[in-house]
Amino acid sequence: MKIPEYWIVDPIESKVTVLLWEEELYEQTEFFVNQQLFSPTFPELCITVEQILAAGNIS
Repeated sequence: MKIPEYWIVDPIESKVTVLLWEEELYEQTEFFVNQQLFSPTFPELCITVEQILAAGNIS
């Protein structure tokens, strides 16, 4: 479908994988706990993997 960018959140491995469509292939970058995530689509976004994982634990 050539989605420009998508994320895979893996709470078991405590990581977020960002996949970016470039030159007819997806390039992937993995981010782990305490790393700040970088998104070419949202360059102003300032969030860590830990914050993303914590958002899933809202009660």
